[in-house]
Amino acid sequence: MSLRLDDVLISLGIEAHREAIEPQWAASEAVYPGDGPECLTEAWVRAEREYVGLPREAEAALLEAARGIARRPELAHLLWHCERLLYEEPGYDWGGFSRWPTFGAALGEHAGCFYLLVGMAAAPRARRAHQARGIPDAVTRDTWSHLDESVRVYQDEHGGAFGLAPRTMFWFRNHAVGELFRFGRLEFMCRPFYHRLHVFRHVETGEVVALAGEGTRFDAEGLVDTRGSEDGWTARLLEADESVTGCPISPMGHAVRGEVTLPRNQWRLALQRGDYVLETHIPAGGGMTPEACRDSMQRALEFFPRYFPERSFKGFGCDSWILNPQLEWIYRPDSNMVLFQRELYLYPVASGDRSGLYFVFGEDDPDPVSAPRDTSLRRALADHLARGGRVIGGGMFLLTEDFARFGGQVYRSMWPPSVLVR
Repeated sequence: MSLRLDDVLISLGIEAHREAIEPQWAASEAVYPGDGPECLTEAWVRAEREYVGLPREAEAALLEAARGIARRPELAHLLWHCERLLYEEPGYDWGGFSRWPTFGAALGEHAGCFYLLVGMAAAPRARRAHQARGIPDAVTRDTWSHLDESVRVYQDEHGGAFGLAPRTMFWFRNHAVGELFRFGRLEFMCRPFYHRLHVFRHVETGEVVALAGEGTRFDAEGLVDTRGSEDGWTARLLEADESVTGCPISPMGHAVRGEVTLPRNQWRLALQRGDYVLETHIPAGGGMTPEACRDSMQRALEFFPRYFPERSFKGFGCDSWILNPQLEWIYRPDSNMVLFQRELYLYPVASGDRSGLYFVFGEDDPDPVSAPRDTSLRRALADHLARGGRVIGGGMFLLTEDFARFGGQVYRSMWPPSVLVR
């Protein structure tokens, strides 16, 4: 039996979330299974809990939540709809997930398990996609190791209860399409590089220079200007038959004011927007040593050519709050995050002033006076915020042919290149 969206919203007291929930409601109701969503069955919960590697004690909470959802048709229909929006409706805006409601009134201490069940529903989809490419099941299972870490973050914020927050749900789309893989400390997807950056390598010296995309606006610090700075500048990129002229980017993560001309007979294009890269992601958790990162990247370099041979990639790429070029002086210069940064070519990206704080403090805009200072990173960032500082994100690339020199700060060791030295 189909349910009207208005009845569901009113029954659950979530009318304020209509805009995020309404898309494709009728389509979901048209294919609602007669026996209800499979992820609410006891056999499914037990099997998938084991497969994705959640602790055994999570099973009781998941089963209790599944029973509570199944007893209320409006919850069961909404869960089915959320599952379809996440996995079957690629046109649904990624930002909509963070606006999904929570269900404390309906499910009590097990409210977070609503979205944990939705997230776990990516597992059978991922298995099918991986099996079609002949990917070993051990790789599929290992890739789910991030889920336990995400659940632990939720537990820290919710008094030990199991679950996931709505804002984390977008990530499970990557699992479902079978393109996300974890090797040790890091996760990878082979995808097009999307930043407006042009990277050149000198054919003889091997020096690497990144040029900013045409029209990129920078502030006085050489960071992407998102605040309308009056003392910044706008980069040009002038391409001619024999040369290319543009604004150089330092591998320390900022633009250098001025322009440089690269003769094409001396410099070859090594990376540009649209080229495939191993998009690198850094899950929550410690142990991000340079050795662990190198091992993860080496395994990715061996894996993707074998199982995705149609995607010829140029290197690694990432943007993250962990690549904030300020960390070298805000935080400890010997921290694992800073040591990782030094092995990469950093570049500025458009960023807000509170980038990544949710992952450190559990909220997007913590009060620096009352924010917890129980770790060295929290102390460093809270003190920086108290001084009126910004916390920004950054980007990086590491070209495949330079990976052999990981550990030697390959890009910093060659900076400034000879073309910039007067």
